[in-house]
Amino acid sequence: MSTAGDALPLRPLGIGEIFDRAVTLYVRHFGLFTLIMLVVVLPLTIASYFATFGNTAYQQILEQATHPGRTAAPSPVILSNMLQVYNILFLVVVLELLLMPFANVATAAGVAALYRAQRPTWPQCYAAAVHRWPAILGAEFMALIILGAVVIAGSLLFGGTVGVGIFLVRGSTFGIVVFSIVLILLMLVWLMSMALCAFALGFAFNAIAVEGAGVFAAISLGFSRIFGRRELWRAALVVLALFAISLGMYIVLALLAAIAEGIVHNLTLYELVTAPLSLISNTFTALLFAVYYFDVRVRREGLDMQSALERLE
Repeated sequence: MSTAGDALPLRPLGIGEIFDRAVTLYVRHFGLFTLIMLVVVLPLTIASYFATFGNTAYQQILEQATHPGRTAAPSPVILSNMLQVYNILFLVVVLELLLMPFANVATAAGVAALYRAQRPTWPQCYAAAVHRWPAILGAEFMALIILGAVVIAGSLLFGGTVGVGIFLVRGSTFGIVVFSIVLILLMLVWLMSMALCAFALGFAFNAIAVEGAGVFAAISLGFSRIFGRRELWRAALVVLALFAISLGMYIVLALLAAIAEGIVHNLTLYELVTAPLSLISNTFTALLFAVYYFDVRVRREGLDMQSALERLE
């Protein structure tokens, strides 16, 4: 990696400054970080397109669902083809779960190089991730177990609460109102817990590639950094801010889908328009996550963080 100039200042950042730095890095190094994400997103987008909008059976089923009076009912052959479509989509989802962490880690490696005043290239960024592929795959397996356990535990707790609550508030309007509020709050806490666990596991992936940590050590570091007493509330604020951005992006994509179907009647055009927006969204999210990862390390490790970056190859 060649020298790119002065290193970015490693100092604690506020929530707004984290987002500002992510935007600044994206604008200044748009080609680098877009290409890093494109390596994974482009093949997945092409596979997803040919499994859905580019598939005749899928289009016929979609037409039947949206205009039931204008189209004939789907034939058994079409339904059989739809099963193949769903199998392909399932494969796409599995590949996304396997490959996306590598893109995120490569992004973090690029940010680390910029913090060291170097000019990284996308192959060098991916080399940092691919070099540690056994540990990253191991962390992905552990992430599925951990997130699955959180989902199951939350489901059992929520279901048990519903059962007990229904028995306790029978015939009481006030009790039903209070119980409904409790259920909503419980659901929000459950969703936030899953998001924070996902953040901690994302930190673990970065620790594997950037710090050279093993699978279990990296997961321990990730959870200790996110669920620490000082960081938990900041992490929750970052989650909420990222959720607001994602919600805004989803609304934009939904409007584009409605325009493509209702006005242009061309879902291929929708895919062509939304694919770049999704790429930008994924790239910015990975950048934001990398900046936040280094910010948490700066807050916890101080000057040791600078020396650790200087030791990176």
